[in-house]
Amino acid sequence: MGYIRGLTHGAIIGAVLGVLYAPESGLDMRRRVSRLLGQAEQMMAAESGATPPAPGTPRRRAVGGTESRARRP
Repeated sequence: MGYIRGLTHGAIIGAVLGVLYAPESGLDMRRRVSRLLGQAEQMMAAESGATPPAPGTPRRRAVGGTESRARRP
């Protein structure tokens, strides 16, 4: 049980660090993550037999929302 927990925690920490130190801009990274999450939703819906969300269906927050356009001093 401890090995699996350590492996899971290590994978999560590695993924977070990989995103933080990626050479892409924040906007590009958010678009990429949004696209990958959309693909994952479609795959999970196809496996469960549910209808996948229509392409272009807005999520809770749009990519590149107002928080990314904030002016910096």
